[in-house]
Amino acid sequence: MRNLILFIILSLLLSCDIPGKKEVNLLILKLSYLENSIQEINSPAVSTALEGYKENIDLVKKCVDSIDNKFIQKINNYKGIRKACPEFFTNYKITIKNLESQNKQLKDFKSDISNDIIILDSIPFFIELEERNVQRISDDILNLLDLYNFIVSINDSLYLPIKEYAEKQCL
Repeated sequence: MRNLILFIILSLLLSCDIPGKKEVNLLILKLSYLENSIQEINSPAVSTALEGYKENIDLVKKCVDSIDNKFIQKINNYKGIRKACPEFFTNYKITIKNLESQNKQLKDFKSDISNDIIILDSIPFFIELEERNVQRISDDILNLLDLYNFIVSINDSLYLPIKEYAEKQCL
């Protein structure tokens, strides 16, 4: 159903006669897809992973005296969460702001085109700039998704084994 609605909207948007308006509408549609992509990121899962990391590291420091090589490798991999989470939160906030800003900018640009405020010869130049901005946001979201998947996968694979090992050492 969602695809049908997007198809109808896209058809309506593409039927515009004003030069450049079609391209702007496509950029707005692409930006809406990017917004949907970033909304699929469960940022509380990253907070949970970071809190779990802190708890586990405290438990390891408190209870584990001797460590075998396999456990050291797990801990070293697990430390990736500590390094990746701040970067994730910073990039997430910036990307959200960039999406909001770009969305407003495209709507204003579309309005300027509709009201003949921009000279027709300049429209392709501005469209190229907006395409670059949208592509940059797209790249940022892909990097953010990679970082998110890294954090979640490390947490899913190492949280419980490290916790169980440390708890066993506490006994």
